[in-house]
Amino acid sequence: MFYLWAAFALAGLAKPAWSWFRRQRAGGWPVAEGRIESVEVSKPSFSFTTKRGYYVAVLGYSYSVAGTSHSGRYRREFPTEHEAEGFVRDLKGKPVAVHCNSTRASSSALLETEIEVLLQNRAPIPAADSPSAANSVPDWTRPFIWVFVWLSAVGLVISLWVHIGALMGRTVSSAFWVLHVGIFVVWLPSVFVAQRLVGNTSRQDFWKVVLKGSPDWMRYMVYVFSAYEFVNFMISMGQASSGIRHTTTSAADWRGSSGLWIVFYSAALAILYSAAKTAESSPRCANGHLASPNVLYCARCGQAVLQVR
Repeated sequence: MFYLWAAFALAGLAKPAWSWFRRQRAGGWPVAEGRIESVEVSKPSFSFTTKRGYYVAVLGYSYSVAGTSHSGRYRREFPTEHEAEGFVRDLKGKPVAVHCNSTRASSSALLETEIEVLLQNRAPIPAADSPSAANSVPDWTRPFIWVFVWLSAVGLVISLWVHIGALMGRTVSSAFWVLHVGIFVVWLPSVFVAQRLVGNTSRQDFWKVVLKGSPDWMRYMVYVFSAYEFVNFMISMGQASSGIRHTTTSAADWRGSSGLWIVFYSAALAILYSAAKTAESSPRCANGHLASPNVLYCARCGQAVLQVR
């Protein structure tokens, strides 16, 4: 199980590492004046490079080097269609700085800094169409979220230790009720922040929304542990149906209980960590009020919205 999780974690790090390398390389290329020619939002049915269920916003751009026209495409993934549509809004026809390879002009890239300039220079969203900032964690909960993040991490580590011990035939009776009660301690705030983040978003996008602030390896961790617990549960059910019975303190019972703890603690850790990072990266005005994405001025006080870097 450990090696399987490690393999998923490495796979999740491969794409960000390659993207970082490409951005670093393109940062030293000369700049040419370009123009956004087309915008598109799609949801691939299957892709090795796009997260499952994610929407892809594509900007098609053109630029000219030494009198020769070239073109390129910029992609960005979003967990919901609403966010993808909001990203490409009013970008068609806008000028943009394009970094192109001095030795091969057809090779080009749009850097994140240039994209941010492009987004900031467009007209603000009309008030009637602006997404509500209510789909966020209240400010007063932010200091407490990190406390529950650490409690979830501690609960996950202890649950893994107990589970591995149960697989080897050992039990730790003193940890049973502590870990049982601990699930409720971290799961109730997880449900609260998840409901705040999801808001009116379609339920089929629930996990994409609540985990969008977490790194890839953390999402894979939740998926792997959930799949493992399904197998673990089926094995336990098979033993029960075959007439095998254990006492409440047997290693088999500990294995079943600790597998369930692992799922709940890992899910709580990912949800709470995502909420904490989302709260830290959300745009705010000069007075500290939470603002909706892609707006220039705060709806509450009218102050300019500070861009998060």
